[in-house]
Amino acid sequence: MELIYFISGILTVGVIYSIVLFKHIKSSHAELLARHQSQSNISSIRNSEFKEKYRDLKLLIGDIQSSMEKDQYESLSEINKRIKELDTVAYENLNKIQQSNQVFNKNVTDAFNEIGQLKTNLKTLAQDPNMLSRY
Repeated sequence: MELIYFISGILTVGVIYSIVLFKHIKSSHAELLARHQSQSNISSIRNSEFKEKYRDLKLLIGDIQSSMEKDQYESLSEINKRIKELDTVAYENLNKIQQSNQVFNKNVTDAFNEIGQLKTNLKTLAQDPNMLSRY
């Protein structure tokens, strides 16, 4: 009978120890679940904040790219206008240079012709026998 009491006592102590251990594990598990839920909530809040910031940054990058393209096209149109202006100025200068070249060539040929006439006049005067007697 003592053996039964002994086994019964050991079983009772084992059951009570198991119950206490189970309650402790259950409370630890509940605490762990609460911590996990808290961390999960914080993570989801941060995740939503980062997603919102990411969307804002994508919009900002899109705006910057569109404004850069717009500025690039505007600067290209300004450059094209400037090139057209320079082209017209260069064409006008080319025409003026051509006219100046024609006038210069005409003046040079006229000068050569006058020099030639002067030479012929001097030759005729030098060959004239009355030239010496007149002076």
